[in-house]
Parts: sequence; C-alpha cells; structure tokens
Amino acid sequence: MTVLPSTRGRPAAADVPSDAVTATLAYFSAIASVKVSVIRGGSPASVAFAPGLLVSRPVWAAACPAAAADTTTLDVYDATPLLDATYRLFGTVDSQRHPPLPGAHVICANKSITVRGPSYAWAFIAIAIADDPNESNLFIEDCGEFPARPYETYDQGGHPVKTVFPTGDQVSDLLLKHEYAVAKSVQLCGADYRMKAYSKMYAVSRAVYAAPGEVGSALACAPYVLLAQNDVPHQWTADKLVDSKLTAWQSALWSDKLKPYPFKDREVVGAP
Repeated sequence: MTVLPSTRGRPAAADVPSDAVTATLAYFSAIASVKVSVIRGGSPASVAFAPGLLVSRPVWAAACPAAAADTTTLDVYDATPLLDATYRLFGTVDSQRHPPLPGAHVICANKSITVRGPSYAWAFIAIAIADDPNESNLFIEDCGEFPARPYETYDQGGHPVKTVFPTGDQVSDLLLKHEYAVAKSVQLCGADYRMKAYSKMYAVSRAVYAAPGEVGSALACAPYVLLAQNDVPHQWTADKLVDSKLTAWQSALWSDKLKPYPFKDREVVGAP
C-alpha cells in the first residue's frame, strides 16, 4: 500500500474511489451515534500476507454499532510497516527491485485530491481485517483538504514571524480525529453487510502543505499485486515467510541495502 502526497505543483490523478470508500462515505452521516472508548494499549499482531511486518501502538477501541450482534471492538494499529514492506518489495527509482512492468495496467483502488494553496492536501489508507478468515477484508482510501490561513505573529524580540493556521501539529491532530471516524465507519459497514465483524484495522495518513501560489496533491493507492515466485527465498515455506521478520526476508533476497523507510504516520510535509 502507498500513501504519497505528491510533489507540489504536480497534478494528481483523477478521483476513482473504490467500492469500499463509497460504502464508507455513505455512513459518515451516522458516525456521531457511535461512541469511542478511551485509548488503551495494543499487542503485536500479524496477518498472512505480511511476514512479521506489523507492530503495535496505542489503539482506539471503537464500540460496535447497536445493530451488530455483539460488542466487538476494533483495534487500530499503525500501518507504516506495511508501506515499508511495499517500499522494500518494489524498491525505488534509483534502486529498483521488483517494480511493476513499464506500461503495465495495475489494478488498484485509489483516491486523490488536488488543492490550491494556502491549504493542506491529505491522504489516508487503511485495511480492516475480518474476524472470519472466509470473509473479505476491507480496504479504505480517502483524501481531503484542510484549508489554511497565513498570518503573522511576533517572537520574543518583537520581530514578525510568518506562520499559518492550522499548524502542522494541528493538522496531525486532525488526521488522528479522522482515524477515529474511519474506525467507526468500518464497524458500521460490517454491521450493515451480513453483520461482519472486524477486530483489527491498520491505518496510516500523511498531509502536504501548499503555500499561496502553489498547488498540492495527495494520493492514496492500494495496488492489487501477486507476490512473484522470485520474491520468496529459495527453500522457504509459506509458514516461514509469514513468521519471518522483514529484515530477514530482505537479506535473503537482495544484497543492496535500501535506506530506512522515510515516512511516518500522520506526517505533515512542508508546513511553515
């Protein structure tokens, strides 16, 4: 999965929301009726397609809607390790590993936005894991805008300092609040569709600031790709792949060393 606020001034792709996004947005009007409990700690977790990639952080326990059959909570984890795995699988422009073929038509779910400054463009992506392994999981891609207002303040010496409202820290807090909303919408979607239960969601978001006279864009994209045979180390079983750490998998396949994944959850790029 990839969440990439693009370079300022570069136009974003056309909006193509996935069915999951469309279904999710339909429930935002009902979100206010769902309560969210206090923050509590989470435990490490993993899923079959991500060998040892998922790490825990404090999670939010979103109460299941009253229409659901039980009171299952939804634990929200940082999805940055999943983006890190994608980064290490595909590589970079300067150090390619197994990128999609040039000109290939890669099926994906995506959403994008382009804004005129002063404003923030943000992108959010998540996957909710169904409790029943026979049920499908839920991908969510979302993008939006936080309009900004430049103004001047003064330092202790009385010198003017240019800043903007909201600040980068405030935008990061707004992204966290949006994560709450998405968690609640996931529960509502599950309750509406055959009372499906989700107990885990992995989410990540980023934002980019466009100053006056600039254009900013954000893209959330989940490409649907199969793991190539050459991406499984020789004599590794599926169980070993699932149980191995990302560093062990990478070392078994590639001698080159990519730099650490450069982004983090709720990062705000370019804020004054």
